[in-house]
Amino acid sequence: MKERLQSWLEGQQMIARRSRRRGRRRGMSLVEVMVVIAIILTLMSILAIGVFSVFGESQIQTTILTMGKVSNRVELYALRKKKPPSTSEGLAAAFGNEQVPVDSWGNEFRYVQPGPNGKAYDIISLGSDGQEGGTGNAADIRWSEQQ
Repeated sequence: MKERLQSWLEGQQMIARRSRRRGRRRGMSLVEVMVVIAIILTLMSILAIGVFSVFGESQIQTTILTMGKVSNRVELYALRKKKPPSTSEGLAAAFGNEQVPVDSWGNEFRYVQPGPNGKAYDIISLGSDGQEGGTGNAADIRWSEQQ
């Protein structure tokens, strides 16, 4: 009987040791998981702000490059016809049957002839909002100011 009791006690001690080991290997608490998620979300929001500002700046630069190509086409038209297209003829006259490019936001360029400050013409993008004025990405981009 004593042997059985001792064997039973040893078994209980072994079970207790196993449960202590399991206790040390427990998972993360809910609070710890929430803190990790909060840190990850904070880092992602900082990263997103940086990416969107770079993306906005790249749209402006792409629009300026496209305006340069449109200006080259207008210059070719002016060389052939001895004058740039009128405002009423617009950019369609310079591009003929080809589609007239649009800015990075999908808006058509405005064409004005004569341009400001004695320039022959001006090409204008109204920015991301498609309306006159604005700041940041919504600001107007004028080809006469880019040269």
